[in-house]
Amino acid sequence: MMDLPDLPLFSGVPAVEPAPTRRRRERRPLVAELVPAYVEPPAPIAAGSAVLLPFPPSRDTKLIADLAQAFIALRDRHGRQCRVMLLDKRFRPIASKLRRMGVAAVDVEAELARLEKAVAIKVWIRDGRPSLGSGGGNAA
Repeated sequence: MMDLPDLPLFSGVPAVEPAPTRRRRERRPLVAELVPAYVEPPAPIAAGSAVLLPFPPSRDTKLIADLAQAFIALRDRHGRQCRVMLLDKRFRPIASKLRRMGVAAVDVEAELARLEKAVAIKVWIRDGRPSLGSGGGNAA
């Protein structure tokens, strides 16, 4: 076994240290390497020559609000004929546009029914949500 004073650490003689080396800077990745190249989104699915809308008209809140305003304006002037006029002037062009886009007739009718129901709810809310049982009749 060796004595402790024989070891350079304990003998008072400084140990040889390696020469200081400069740390090389790590190569940073370029922004072009971090961000992937732009990829064009796929084209919308086309049925025939028409491009289908992403959601049905019965969910378009702006359209429903416009139709409700038109209904209220017609109701003030024309009374009971306002529904027929609204269906003729505003709903028929929507239906013809859907048909031109290639939507089946059954789906067009169902969509118009949903749209009419949404407009009726909007008008009902604007009227203050009157009760269904408050309309005249026999109190007995």
